Amino acid sequence: MSRYTGPRVRKARRYGAPIFANVAVAKSRKQNPPGPPPTRRKKISDRGLQLIEKQKVRYAYGLVEKQFRNVYEKAVRTTGPTGDELMLLLEERLDNTVYRLGFASTRDQARQLVTHGHISVKGNKLDIPSALVKIGDEISFTSRGLKSNYVKILKEEIKERTSPGWLELDEKKLSGTVISRPNVDDIEPIFNPNAIVEYYSR
Repeated sequence: MSRYTGPRVRKARRYGAPIFANVAVAKSRKQNPPGPPPTRRKKISDRGLQLIEKQKVRYAYGLVEKQFRNVYEKAVRTTGPTGDELMLLLEERLDNTVYRLGFASTRDQARQLVTHGHISVKGNKLDIPSALVKIGDEISFTSRGLKSNYVKILKEEIKERTSPGWLELDEKKLSGTVISRPNVDDIEPIFNPNAIVEYYSR
């Protein structure tokens, strides 16, 4: 199963939540899920609700099912609550960290910056979006990235963006440092990680 590249408004409507950074459900003229209107309202089963929660997170972070399952299994092996650890591991991905620092307006854009070799960690180019950052890591642009026209635009746009407390941003140098692990309070409230745990536990 490949990464989803289809209409984002359609997916946001499908799950009734702004799962993509640049697409809000409210922007859509149609507030109901896509497809023909139902003749009668159907009650979604608990299993269906759990699946919806899983898909919301998977699409938001841009993972295919196998990748997402691997992250879940890693969360299971930790000592903390599985749902919280799942979300924290997703937050610690390099592409998400680039997004959270404000270097990109969406996670997809952040992933593209990473895969195109524009991002460095501790001074070394790292082009693996799924790489996990650690406390003390410094994330910045490579010399190639700093020469791009994108960075010239970013220097102005980043002034309007904010980063979470677990990251320290230097706007002038366009670099950020991981000063702690993400906190559960940093997780977007539209997600219900406990439902994901219930989905995979069956």
